[in-house]
Amino acid sequence: MKQLQLLFLIITFANTVQSQTIKDCASCLSKTIKQEQIENLSIDELRFLTNDLYARKGYKFKSGEIDNYYSNKKWYKAINDNEKIVYNTIEQQNLQFFKQRTAELKADRDQLMNKLKIFKATILSNDKVTLKNKYSFTTQNEQYINITEALTKINLDDVNWLKQIGLYSVTIDNGDYVMAYELKIEKHHITVQYSSRGGSDIGESLYPSEFSDEFSFWWEFEWKNDTLKFIKMNVAG
Repeated sequence: MKQLQLLFLIITFANTVQSQTIKDCASCLSKTIKQEQIENLSIDELRFLTNDLYARKGYKFKSGEIDNYYSNKKWYKAINDNEKIVYNTIEQQNLQFFKQRTAELKADRDQLMNKLKIFKATILSNDKVTLKNKYSFTTQNEQYINITEALTKINLDDVNWLKQIGLYSVTIDNGDYVMAYELKIEKHHITVQYSSRGGSDIGESLYPSEFSDEFSFWWEFEWKNDTLKFIKMNVAG
């Protein structure tokens, strides 16, 4: 009985280890990667795994960040001609798997950005009916003008990503006061922020005071089932 229990624990442990999220492609050359091992990975991380598999086959990268990274790995031995690399069946399957998952994530990201652009256009056109019916977004408070200003300053075509986070942030100091506007995307959670950072960096007020005019408004949204939904507005300061 004890032997059966021990065997069960060993099998369970082995399956758990195998299903853990992978961080490199040391095993990609001999084991088929499973869905649960990459389901929480970002586009950047999947690209890393793809390049890591290539590197372990001796792929010669162009001079740059990737080449510098692998040149410092003792196991990395670049060949002269990448065309001579032969990928076995498992390697081909894993590469195709990474490619397919990357395409899915890219399509979802593109759709999210498109929906954000539509929401921005709806805000800027002051279409209150659509905002209420489609996004459950209220325009019955004075902060409505603040998100309008924030979205005017935010360039949705210039959002950049690192792993699961997308960001566009701009700070404007007009010599009188400092304003900050930000769009931040963390997986399926989106935040639009409008902030006053206080007085300008060029000097102190002629009338020093302990009063602080720093404050922030931020609006939270959720991206779920291909739908952008407004969650709530927050205030600080």
